[in-house]
Amino acid sequence: MQKSGLSSVPFRPVVFNPALGDLSQLIAPPYDVIDPKQCEQLLAKHPYNVVRLILPPSLNPDDPSRYSNAAKLWKQWLEEQALVEIEEPSVFVYAQRFSIGRKRKEHISLLTTIPLLNYESGLIRPHEHTMSKPKSDRLTLLRLMGAELGQVHGLLSDDTGEWHELLQSATSAPVWLCGELDGVEHIVWRITDPAFNEEVNRLLDQQWLVIADGHHRYETALTFREEVLEAKTDPNHPANFIGIVIADHQRNATVLPTHRLVRFPSFEDAERVLQEIRRHFRVSKVNWGGDEKVLSQIFQDHSGIPFLFVAQGQALLVTVTGVEGTVCQYIQQLPLPLRKVDTAVLHQAVLPVIFAAVGLKPSDLTIDYTHDSTSAFQFAQREGNMAILLRPISPELVCEVAKQGYRLPPKTTYFVPKVPSGLVMRKILSSQEISAKER
Repeated sequence: MQKSGLSSVPFRPVVFNPALGDLSQLIAPPYDVIDPKQCEQLLAKHPYNVVRLILPPSLNPDDPSRYSNAAKLWKQWLEEQALVEIEEPSVFVYAQRFSIGRKRKEHISLLTTIPLLNYESGLIRPHEHTMSKPKSDRLTLLRLMGAELGQVHGLLSDDTGEWHELLQSATSAPVWLCGELDGVEHIVWRITDPAFNEEVNRLLDQQWLVIADGHHRYETALTFREEVLEAKTDPNHPANFIGIVIADHQRNATVLPTHRLVRFPSFEDAERVLQEIRRHFRVSKVNWGGDEKVLSQIFQDHSGIPFLFVAQGQALLVTVTGVEGTVCQYIQQLPLPLRKVDTAVLHQAVLPVIFAAVGLKPSDLTIDYTHDSTSAFQFAQREGNMAILLRPISPELVCEVAKQGYRLPPKTTYFVPKVPSGLVMRKILSSQEISAKER
């Protein structure tokens, strides 16, 4: 019997048959970050691309049989041996090699399953709220397919570096899987030695995890577990576990900023907002043309919480210190950990003051988002548009907020790179269990 705490549990992986060729042609991003254009590109890549199974929102959205068709395809690919299940349970060390700007980076993590724990345990902590529609969508697919096509992403603390060193020690072995997706190399080492997993569990023994990505999938798995009768009597049933990629937040986590793109009803509204910004805050005009490196330097050179408002041919650096009149009152209403979170200060303090002063309501505005500063700058050049540029939140602050039981505002985190679907998969229900559910 598996213990009920946080532990790594080897599992039998399902992977694409190497005979299909380059894994790069078969994997896909997580379903919820695939836009319609990318969906078409993935479909065209290969007839066995996993996008056909994960069902991003744009793939046959009006077809009521989309879920059952994907489930039939999963079964068909297994029968054809396009997908193969490896008999021996394993854990995996997983590396991502990528570039941010001109800087090369590598993230290294453990790919495994852990017991599916309720948030009340304190061992798994969310950092954002979820919505019912995405969970309903994933639950329908999970019920029919009975399979896990990718992993959630969790973060732990590794002050000593022991976790990182243990995972690094496994990378001298031959690579088991590798593929490339959107400029990111994904490399997997398969480990069957029980001694390695014992050491992993020694390090996990006093740990707790923050969900970095995959909140909807995690909560869907909790719901699904309650529906599987066999899971109630068999503690080792696959539905009692969830696939996860675990990395430390100190060395192996990267968050991109999420800039706000605001469309005002008129040119005059944008101009009035700029005037109110000057009236309420300490403002300095800066020379900025969209370069990411320059933006980072602008933010580093100022104390407090800086925001860059770009509109009407101007770039205004606003620095919030927390003592600015009405804004101070709003900030004091935030829980202490959230007072250090830029998006919380922006949406709960800065924007309410500015928009109220010019008589604008949130419903009057259209707000979009981008992670790219150049795109934000270009957006702001059009009349009536404003870009609000922010710093990325640090992984450490994400963990601090989650540790104290709070959740971040929407569109605060965007962890990169994403863990692809189709790299390493897992059966949750046997073919017999799926057949029984269909009857």
